[in-house]
Amino acid sequence: MMSVLEKVPLELRRKAGWLIPAITAAVLTSLFPGGAETTISQSERLSSGLFAAAGVLAGVLWQWFSPRDLAQRLTYPAALAVLVALIFMVPGGDLIRHGPDNGFWFPLGLIAGLVLMTRWQQLRSED
Repeated sequence: MMSVLEKVPLELRRKAGWLIPAITAAVLTSLFPGGAETTISQSERLSSGLFAAAGVLAGVLWQWFSPRDLAQRLTYPAALAVLVALIFMVPGGDLIRHGPDNGFWFPLGLIAGLVLMTRWQQLRSED
């Protein structure tokens, strides 16, 4: 029996692979709409942008100063993201949210999945 990877040509998988996260995000967005609307002040927007820019700069400098394969470097943080997601699903008391909407977690999980799958493939190819 042929697997999906053997049936679908590699070129088609590369061109259409982006549909997997796009469709998943669209379905999740329709099933779980965002939380209550809140007005974001200009200072909050500025601080969010500065944190994002600082993160990008730190990542660029880290990779420039100490170049390594990203899957190897991010295996533990990606595994931690999976663990945090599992902990949040455990029933318990109420939690107070002081951060972004739930939509923040999908890209984090997406990146963790990409990193962990790449690392798993690397470890399998080393055997």
